[in-house]
Amino acid sequence: MKVLNAELFCVSKNKLGESPVWVEQQQALYWIDLTATSINSVKHNQHKTFNLDDPISGFAQSENGNFICATHNGFSELSLANGKVQQKLVVDLFGNKPDFRMNDAALDRQGRFWAGSLQMVEVNAAQANGQVHCLTNQQASAKLSGFKVQNGLAWSPDGKIMYVSDSHPTIASIWKYDFDIMTGIPTHKQLFATDKKLGGRPDGATVDTDGCYWIAASDCGKILRLTPDGNIDAVINVPTRNVTNICFGGTNLSTLYITTQIYKYPNENAGNLFAVETGWQGIKDTNYQG
Repeated sequence: MKVLNAELFCVSKNKLGESPVWVEQQQALYWIDLTATSINSVKHNQHKTFNLDDPISGFAQSENGNFICATHNGFSELSLANGKVQQKLVVDLFGNKPDFRMNDAALDRQGRFWAGSLQMVEVNAAQANGQVHCLTNQQASAKLSGFKVQNGLAWSPDGKIMYVSDSHPTIASIWKYDFDIMTGIPTHKQLFATDKKLGGRPDGATVDTDGCYWIAASDCGKILRLTPDGNIDAVINVPTRNVTNICFGGTNLSTLYITTQIYKYPNENAGNLFAVETGWQGIKDTNYQG
């Protein structure tokens, strides 16, 4: 098993760092601080922070150069052109109701944007009422249900396997589905891994060109690489326990960037951004087409 150690990349001190996105044409990394309602960027070693009007929980690149976002209300478009923040609601799913907000988000290989709803009210109750929504052609529809804290969205290199996790302590599992790349419909749910194997709750995820699934194992300060048959063959140690999400970036898409949060396990490294050169390569996303 390969063991690596992540190194500090940016002293960001995010309350809840999430959703790192590598923008290749800019050679820049973007990520959010969900609780602070802001977005961060690092380009040429310069760290910037942009304040948002509407908090976002996950985002991805759009074909038009903007970002498509999962928000507290549903889906929106974000522009940072010329350093000016502009947000526009695309689909209102919740109408400012406090029961749900969107959580983890990712693009499938065809450029459809997916995000799951997180149950805000009675999240510890037996009911798991969160859904996974798909946004395409500016229209959203629920494709999966039965989640409390949906996370871990990722797709195999050919797009035919979809991964989804739930981070809630009473569930803490990852599943994989057969995925129809033409219709965007996931079927045949199969258990892939649980927190007992991971050593922590599954949070944000990505997939490399070998088809291996990388997961942020929250509460234990590790990033794990799982082969398609579910075996752990690499571990990245992070010097803070609440790791939240990951993405590949850098010139060869071989650097893994890692977001973290301060809550629950605060230390001098909590909330900062970390990076590690992995020796493996990530997959360039197909931008959201709108």
